Amino acid sequence: MSESGVGARSARLEQILERLEREDLELEEGLALFEEGVRHVRETERLLRVAELRVERLLERADGSIETRPETAGP
Repeated sequence: MSESGVGARSARLEQILERLEREDLELEEGLALFEEGVRHVRETERLLRVAELRVERLLERADGSIETRPETAGP
C-alpha cells in the first residue's frame, strides 16, 4: 500500500469487505483478505492512538493538567 494513512486504510478495508461479501470468493482468498483486513484495523487503531496522544500533548496546560473537551455532534 503506497499510502499508509487512516483514510487509505479505511478505503482498503471497504474494498476488502466488499470482496468478502461476494459469494464466489475462494476460501484461501477470503482468509488472505481477512488477515489483511485485521492488519489494517490494528495499524489504524495504532495511528489513532498516536494522534490522540499528540492532541493531548497540544492541550496540556502549563500546570501539567490536560484540558479535555467533549466530542460534539456535527451540525
